Amino acid sequence: MQELDKVSTEERQIIDLEGLGFDCIKVLGSYNYRQMNKSLEMHVHENMIEICFLEKGTQYYHIQGEDYRINGGDLLLTFPGEEHGTKSFPEERGRLFWLIMEVPDKNRRLLNLTKKETKLFIESFMSLKSNRKFKGSDRLKHDLNAIYQICKHPIKGLDKIKITNLLLHFLLNVLEFGNKHSNQTISKDISETCAFINDNLNESLPLEHLAQLSNLSLSHFKYKFKKEMGYSPTDYILRQKIEKSKEQLLIKTNSIQDVAYNLAFSSSSYFATVFKRYTGITPTQHILLS
Repeated sequence: MQELDKVSTEERQIIDLEGLGFDCIKVLGSYNYRQMNKSLEMHVHENMIEICFLEKGTQYYHIQGEDYRINGGDLLLTFPGEEHGTKSFPEERGRLFWLIMEVPDKNRRLLNLTKKETKLFIESFMSLKSNRKFKGSDRLKHDLNAIYQICKHPIKGLDKIKITNLLLHFLLNVLEFGNKHSNQTISKDISETCAFINDNLNESLPLEHLAQLSNLSLSHFKYKFKKEMGYSPTDYILRQKIEKSKEQLLIKTNSIQDVAYNLAFSSSSYFATVFKRYTGITPTQHILLS
């Protein structure tokens, strides 16, 4: 079992809620990565439930032998004793919140709930085990950001009551979204646009053309695409091109320049820059490592 990380850095802000006296709530953490980071080691939290809310970006997780991809606005839950991490996937650019709560025994309570309410609360979360990934909303981040604002200063007066109410409001919203959404849905026009992109990675794919294919204005297309997919159309295109390039780089007859040209990058140096941004290594290193 891995010890809980309670150390903040410039990019990772962690609040030790247990240390502040919040019953059965261990930590609230967030990161805001502007570039790709190393993978999160596989680990287990005994007797704990972890709630991850990805505000923006995309991320892959490996839980109990299954891979999950979450996009901006998604929630992902892990349950007691489940091995989880990003495995071989890096922690990608984006903003993620995580809240870890302990499953109390029958003589303990969660926050200010009664023992009976605590039991109902935990049972409600455990019922989501078969549907651990689902869509949330912006109102989740408002509760979490409010907690961060309060914790910028020493806790005093009514602060603990405010944080307790914000935590309960957040947790109740998670349960509401979990019971409402069985699967993330992507609209037909955005789904078809993604398919078109994937079939035409050798083209430059201007956004104006993609918006026309979707019968949307450019601004509405960019807004809708990011809302549903978790990242911008440009970001999605580059990600797909880089994934395709990984295969093409391993074909011995292809040079790095050939791959850059095949995928419509303006130059091999720009391709190398984008490749490292999304993978953490250069095209040459990818070839050598493979």
